[in-house]
Amino acid sequence: MGQRFYRVVESPRFLERLEVAEPSFVAILLEQALKGGAGVAVSAVVAFELWYGAAKNSRRQANRQRLETFFAGPLGLVPFDDEDSRAADEVRAALESTGTPIGAYDLLIAGQVLRYDATLVTVNATEFSRVSELRWEDWASPI
Repeated sequence: MGQRFYRVVESPRFLERLEVAEPSFVAILLEQALKGGAGVAVSAVVAFELWYGAAKNSRRQANRQRLETFFAGPLGLVPFDDEDSRAADEVRAALESTGTPIGAYDLLIAGQVLRYDATLVTVNATEFSRVSELRWEDWASPI
């Protein structure tokens, strides 16, 4: 079984989830995955999205501190390299040929996850469901 990649739809939504007093549904699922022995990692592309969300937010310093804490935790960080870009190119070509493109960052993430034969954890099933052969789990809301 491949490694899981933890994916968030957009930085501001994720940061809002980190701010709640009670553990969010996403936080609970993440904790369960880690306790179950799943390798959970964040793509460098996702890290960019998160840092950008923190930088443009009015609570910049507080959000940066939250992210520093988040990245100091048990999640790995997966760099984006040339092989990932080649995999993303294949995804882009396939989606364009069927007239079902997805956002640029989601495209990069999908290619990377396919390259690593991982399972993508997302709150954006609408975009990622267009990518054939991509394994994903929807963590948008409780089952």
